[in-house]
Amino acid sequence: MELMILCAGAGQKGWTGEAIERPLRTRGKRQAQKIGAWLGGMRLQPDCVLTGSAKRAQVSAQKALKAGGWTAHDIEVCGLLSEGQLPALRADQRMLLVAPRKTVQLLLNELCHSFKPTAGVLLVLEHKNETPVLVKCVDPRDLPDTFPYPAPDGPERRDRPAYYYKQSAVIPYRQTDAGKEVLIVHSSSGRHWVVPKGIVEPGLDPGASAAVEAREEAGIKGVIGDRRLGTFRYEKWGATCEVAVYAMEVTTVLEGDDWEERHRTRKWVSQARAARLLHQQAFRTMVADI
Repeated sequence: MELMILCAGAGQKGWTGEAIERPLRTRGKRQAQKIGAWLGGMRLQPDCVLTGSAKRAQVSAQKALKAGGWTAHDIEVCGLLSEGQLPALRADQRMLLVAPRKTVQLLLNELCHSFKPTAGVLLVLEHKNETPVLVKCVDPRDLPDTFPYPAPDGPERRDRPAYYYKQSAVIPYRQTDAGKEVLIVHSSSGRHWVVPKGIVEPGLDPGASAAVEAREEAGIKGVIGDRRLGTFRYEKWGATCEVAVYAMEVTTVLEGDDWEERHRTRKWVSQARAARLLHQQAFRTMVADI
């Protein structure tokens, strides 16, 4: 049995809300991603991932798994772990437990280890003579600040984890008596008109990942066509991102709390007007093909 314990990354400074809701700060996210890239490069994919209920533990687990090239959809929240107790260990699996530093300290005490963990550190234990023995400690401060590409064991180095550079988008539309209309939304800054676009989540194909972005950014659900409208490339994070673009016929428009990013403005416009308003030139040429 191989047990890995990851300390959640550094939390936001000056947080005054509930401790369980304390978010990761940028450094904490980076810590988790660097550990994930190390796990991916070592081919140490966990069979089971359990986290405590603290938000920063769950996000640390997600960041680490995706940086390793794996899906983050199978993470389980464990009540025992939230209370600083070891869950039942599974002899036939490689387990990853993720919790805040103080909780990790309680787990190590239960395992009779005096090691003092720090934020973001990964501990690898193996059962030897039925006793968990600490065999490796991986500190994100000792890992490279760049990430391998195009995979966790790739030869190139980039500023962000490899999966950041594969993206997808949808051009949402509906059929009206006057013809097709396109739904455009404000960018996160509110300065530009855009369509839903984002990083392809590991474990999802580009179309399915774009559907997630559409629900979050534009508050819509719909049917995505099998045919790509096209692809384009642009520069970001020190390298080239490639974007696959699909048409999406909107079937449901979400309102209120059902729309995650409801701070954005959205509006329906004609295809011709969408082509004029969209900030990214590549989308303008594809609008006519939906």
